[in-house]
Amino acid sequence: MSEVFRLRIDLSYVGSDFHGWQIQPDARSVQGDMRTGLTRLLGRDAIPVAAGRTDAGVHARGQVAHLTVASAEEVDRVTRALPRMMPDDIDIHGVRRVSPSFNARHSAVARRYSYSLIQGRDIFRPHSWYVFRPIDRQAMDRAAADFIGSHDFSSFCKAKSLKVDHNLCEVALCGFDWGDDSAIFHVRANRFLHHMVRIMMGTLVEIGRGERDADDITRILAARSRSESGRMAPAQGLFLEEVFYPERFMDPGYVDPSYPGPEIAPVNDQVIPPQGETP
Repeated sequence: MSEVFRLRIDLSYVGSDFHGWQIQPDARSVQGDMRTGLTRLLGRDAIPVAAGRTDAGVHARGQVAHLTVASAEEVDRVTRALPRMMPDDIDIHGVRRVSPSFNARHSAVARRYSYSLIQGRDIFRPHSWYVFRPIDRQAMDRAAADFIGSHDFSSFCKAKSLKVDHNLCEVALCGFDWGDDSAIFHVRANRFLHHMVRIMMGTLVEIGRGERDADDITRILAARSRSESGRMAPAQGLFLEEVFYPERFMDPGYVDPSYPGPEIAPVNDQVIPPQGETP
């Protein structure tokens, strides 16, 4: 049985000039830029697969991707050279060999996102949502707490991306860190639906502005209808912060019992089609 060399790639990117993570035919993408570098490095088409696709303008501090390579020599080559080949708005934090069963998307057990709000002068305004009207912080805190737990988030998902029977998300963390004229919204869950964090954020801001009641979240969740929730917050304030995995997948010697084996494990990973993971 041939040996499989699976890599985990940890990276950050500023999403402002990207048309999202996924390769686009006529627009710049993070996956496309990485594919260009990896293809030059390996001498063949090489496409990394991410933990989650991010939309145009969305940033990442803790994105994770995986790639299968052909040999230990290629592991070393990617580890040493790939970080130096990236443009200024992509930063490769690390490359490491992991279990051949590791899949950046499907092995993840949780993800954490943040969203940045500002209400005053701030040099990071291009990467935040500027909310110019006063907001009720206590009302927003109270409303955010109602997201915690296991809920059907159909009301907080792009309608076209809803699954027939799989819109449940388990939210373990949801709340704000407040500054004098700013806030960082944090949310961690086992999975996210399409545009979920941005719709949550837009709805919470409407509550802060007094356009909705602070106790409205429970009703909106129960309605399971996008028409009941608020506006979608702009992309530029959203950051993918961290992806969580079982530690066993970090061991190159671990093989999951359900792993199909190297005979069908591609050397060049293929693009995963859209599956709703664009919060």
